[in-house]
Amino acid sequence: MARISPTDLSFLLLERANRPNHMAAYTIFQKPDGQESSFGPRLFDAYRHSQAAKPFNHKLKWLGKDVGAWETVVPDMQYHVRHIAVPAPGSMQQFQDTVSFLNTSLLDRGHPLWECYVIDGIENNRIAVMIKVHHSLIDGEGGLRAMRNFLSDSPDDKTLAGPWMSFDGAEKPRRTDTPVSRSERLHGMLTGLGNLPGDVIGVGVDVVDLGAQTLNLKARKASLPFTARHTLFNNTAKSAARAYANVELPFDDVKAVANATDTSVNDVVMTIIDDALHHYLVEHQAPTDVPLVAFMPMSLRDKSGGGGGNQVSAELIPMGAPGANPLERLKEISAATTSAKDKARGMRTTSRQAYALLLLGSLTMADAVPGLGKVPSANLVISNMKGPREQLYLAGAPMVAFQGLPIVPPGAGLNVTFASIGSELCIAIGAAPEAVHEPFRLAEMMEQAFTALQLATGTTNPPADDDPRKSRTP
Repeated sequence: MARISPTDLSFLLLERANRPNHMAAYTIFQKPDGQESSFGPRLFDAYRHSQAAKPFNHKLKWLGKDVGAWETVVPDMQYHVRHIAVPAPGSMQQFQDTVSFLNTSLLDRGHPLWECYVIDGIENNRIAVMIKVHHSLIDGEGGLRAMRNFLSDSPDDKTLAGPWMSFDGAEKPRRTDTPVSRSERLHGMLTGLGNLPGDVIGVGVDVVDLGAQTLNLKARKASLPFTARHTLFNNTAKSAARAYANVELPFDDVKAVANATDTSVNDVVMTIIDDALHHYLVEHQAPTDVPLVAFMPMSLRDKSGGGGGNQVSAELIPMGAPGANPLERLKEISAATTSAKDKARGMRTTSRQAYALLLLGSLTMADAVPGLGKVPSANLVISNMKGPREQLYLAGAPMVAFQGLPIVPPGAGLNVTFASIGSELCIAIGAAPEAVHEPFRLAEMMEQAFTALQLATGTTNPPADDDPRKSRTP
């Protein structure tokens, strides 16, 4: 038995039919020459006969009301792995429709909380591997590491591997006939509480510091809960239906803007997202007169990246002024993220995790408590993850595309997640239709925002039309 952390447990307790808390992502591969008809069946057969490493062999077990633990089991791969085909001609629109449908249903808690779909029949002899994993089982960066672990940087490696097979180098699961008593399980869950007093003192000091910011006795380093302005993006999901879109930008071009402005890639992408969001609101005649606020998770994983669960902190980041030009917006966002990093460095790890849980609770309260929806803590979630930069292969099949399908957060209906994959920086949009019913239009505006930022920083040649924002006007 393994204890479920409070953060991980919150993803289980807060899940509803209209608010699934699983993550999903897919990778698309070009089938090797001569294997157009055989690659899919061979991959499916290998997956069905594979074994799962931790945390993919962890099954939820309730020990009491709202108290759970992970039980190590041998997953039924006949259940977890499915093989489906997109109807002919297998267009990308048909593929996206299939992915949206597969991602709607909740994961079955009677099994380890993940599913894999081998999706065949995609145009141009391509095949996709889609995986759904509950957020309580692993966080976004951990998911990216799991993805990287099942791929190879060599086209000569013919291993038919899956994300669940060797995550973090864990041992393959073994059956055990030795029963573990309830008292032993509870004893294990309580192990380590001897360190609690020092951690609690540390959290207390940090909470006092946050309170001083609230009373304006210290300079604010971030936005505070329940101070964001309600916008279109705070319209919450009424069903499990979700809308997705993605943007791919050349990573080197994004890095060039960051270098030219002495900012970070994270700052540049947040500026692109923020600029596009304001133009989307204007286009839908729902502008806001104050900066948008992003709930931004921050990884606490060390370089080894080991372990499942959620090893994250979080912060509320106020972004740029509604009418700011590209450079002003970038400067404002860079200042906000720098302040957040300074604040995080001054907090203990335990405090940062507790603070993240507090902020997540403030988002949830906006949904649960009447009236608080009018004063949300954030307008959207923005996540930044570092992915592999090299060309990757699956049994000799080159990966040609990757997209995450972000979770829609409580208290809002929009999640934008970005990651560096190969030579591209991939921005994934996940939204409740009530918040963003045209995600492809928002994706277009992000591309236009990047063009405007490149022009403002002199990192690209101007197009024939010298007004980069002209195409945004209906």
